[in-house]
Amino acid sequence: MRFIRSAAAEVVGLFVGDWAQTVLSITILGLAWLVLSRIHVGGLAFAVAVALAVQLIYATTLEARKSTRRG
Repeated sequence: MRFIRSAAAEVVGLFVGDWAQTVLSITILGLAWLVLSRIHVGGLAFAVAVALAVQLIYATTLEARKSTRRG
């Protein structure tokens, strides 16, 4: 049973490195869906994509800084 829990934790860790970043991504997507469903502007989808890319870059650099501090 311990092996299964450990394996599940590793798999979840691959996809969800930091819960705060995950919540931020879901928030961006939720707000984008809400706005895009009400206002149909083509350029707004590009802005959402840019926001998600910036968030991904920020999360990656934050994780890299954490791992360098650990050793």
